[in-house]
Amino acid sequence: MPLLTITQSLNDSVKKHGIVPEVVDEFESQGLLSIEYPNGSQVSLGNTLTVANTQEIPKIQFILNSSKEFSVSNKDKFLLVLTDPDAPSNKDHKWSEYAHWIVSDLTLNVPSEDAKPDEVEFISTVLDVSKSTEILKYEGPGPPPKTGKHRYVFLLYKQDPEVAKYDVPLGRPTWGTGTPSSGVRDYIQKHGGKLQLLSVNFFFAQSEEQ
Repeated sequence: MPLLTITQSLNDSVKKHGIVPEVVDEFESQGLLSIEYPNGSQVSLGNTLTVANTQEIPKIQFILNSSKEFSVSNKDKFLLVLTDPDAPSNKDHKWSEYAHWIVSDLTLNVPSEDAKPDEVEFISTVLDVSKSTEILKYEGPGPPPKTGKHRYVFLLYKQDPEVAKYDVPLGRPTWGTGTPSSGVRDYIQKHGGKLQLLSVNFFFAQSEEQ
C-alpha cells in the first residue's frame, strides 16, 4: 500500500477511535510508525492484540516520507511514548492516561545530502532503543478485568534541541500529574519547547475476564 494511502488511513483511524482529540490535537503525519512485537504481532491502526503477546519491547521502525516539506538530519533526536488513555476502563478515565513507555534521544539514519532525490523518497529507520535514553521502562498492557478494550497509543515526536532533558513522571497513572484525565499532552506541555508530533500507531487489548 502506498505510504500516502497509509497516511490517509492513519488520519481516518485516529479520529474514528478518538485518539484525536482525546490524546493529541490534530496533526499532519510525516510518515508511518511500524511496530512489531518479538512474537510477530504487529500494531496496525487499531487492530486487537492479546495482552500476552505485547509484554516485551517491540521493534520500532519509522518510514519518513521525505517528499513532504519536512527535513531531518543525523543530529536530530526523537521522543517515543506509549500511553493508555482508557485507565482504569474505556468508560472511566479517572486514572487516564497511564504511561507505559518513554524513550528520548532516538535517531534516524538520514541519507547524505548528495544522494539522488529518487533514492531518498522514503527514509526507513529502525529506532535503536539501546542507543537512546529510556526515561520510563517499558511496561506491557495490563488492563484490569471487566474494563473492556483499552487503546494503547504509540507517539513519535521530533525533539526540540533546546530541551536537554525529559523528567521521569511521578508515577504512571495520570502521567504523574495526580490530576484525573491527565496524560501525554500535559507531559509534553510541561517540558515546553517545540516538539513536533510526526506519527501515531495504536492497538486494542483487553483482559481475558470480561
